[in-house]
Amino acid sequence: MKKKGIISLLSVGLLASSLSVSTTQAAENNYESSKKTIESRLKSDKPLNHNVINPYALREIKEQTLITLETPKGFSTKKFNASSASIKGSSGQPMYESEPNDDFKIADTLLNERVTFGQFDDTLDIDFYKVNVSGKGTLLVAGGTDTTSNIDLLFLATEYEYQDHGYLEYLGSEYDDGVEVQGYKVNKAGTYYIPVLDLNGNDYDAIYGISTQFEADKDTVAPIKPTVNKVDNNDKVITGKAEAGSTVTVNVGKKRIGYAKASSKGSFSVSIPVQKAGTTLNVTAKDSAGNVSKLTYITVVKADVTPPNKPAVNKVDDNDKVVTGKAEANSTVTVNIGKNRIGYAKANSKGSFSVSIPIQKKGTKLNVTAKDASNNVSKVTYVTVVKH
Repeated sequence: MKKKGIISLLSVGLLASSLSVSTTQAAENNYESSKKTIESRLKSDKPLNHNVINPYALREIKEQTLITLETPKGFSTKKFNASSASIKGSSGQPMYESEPNDDFKIADTLLNERVTFGQFDDTLDIDFYKVNVSGKGTLLVAGGTDTTSNIDLLFLATEYEYQDHGYLEYLGSEYDDGVEVQGYKVNKAGTYYIPVLDLNGNDYDAIYGISTQFEADKDTVAPIKPTVNKVDNNDKVITGKAEAGSTVTVNVGKKRIGYAKASSKGSFSVSIPVQKAGTTLNVTAKDSAGNVSKLTYITVVKADVTPPNKPAVNKVDDNDKVVTGKAEANSTVTVNIGKNRIGYAKANSKGSFSVSIPIQKKGTKLNVTAKDASNNVSKVTYVTVVKH
């Protein structure tokens, strides 16, 4: 059965001479190979699976394609363009095929929810289109034809050069009121291609319309609950890690005391009023789809105000390039001459440290301190450089 539209486009004065674009590439487009591939992919004549298709989206793409075929505004003045880009009408208006587009590499770009009109300008012609898809979801492709033509429109969505990596899953098709709609499950964001041809391959100057619509899968997966760093009764910010781009909210009970957006790497810093030691905070992350994570509970602790013991420093002579010794585990050890810092390093989990310094003259007095994670600084340990 021929898949034809219900209104003749020629009735509005569309002349073949004003639309036709001569191209020498038509004979080189491997029509038969493409026809065979498309027919083999669609041979099951699988009915469209309505359980996975948004009925509103299906109805909308059918009506949009049909209405555009019935009311081809601008056809009497616009011509198909032989240059490199399609002619784009105003919002809601149809677009027009741009020849040459008879290969994957020179496919015309389709805009979702906009009908593009094409024309088979030679026997055995084939037109290629491409559509950019932003993520996982459902892609609908609709095609319709002029009632006066003998086109039996054949098309499908495919990966580049008809490859099949499983990125597109065919959901079936249905034909109604002169419009065929095919559905595809998209498993990966990217660019997909739509070759269009006449199954009979002999209707010169015939007109057709092609359109696409994409609906992204709804995100229903909640973020993992945030990881929150220690909070004490001096802190004015809460820091940690959450899902990248999520909104992190800090509450005391049901009262929100602060929120902020996590960075592209998931780090967050939420400003809060200073809280008393013992206060329990609950922290959540909400993604852009509105999914909320489980709660992370954290109790405000009393701030550490006790400085580390002053470091024990080994002898330093005028040949040494490092200062070694013992300090509070994981503290930061700094070596100064007066107020001038000449080196620093972090003590290990057992308190040992090794700070690289420039060689110092005999008699030079070094002062060494340790600073803990709460920024408490020890008393100064003085050591005088000796002759080696």
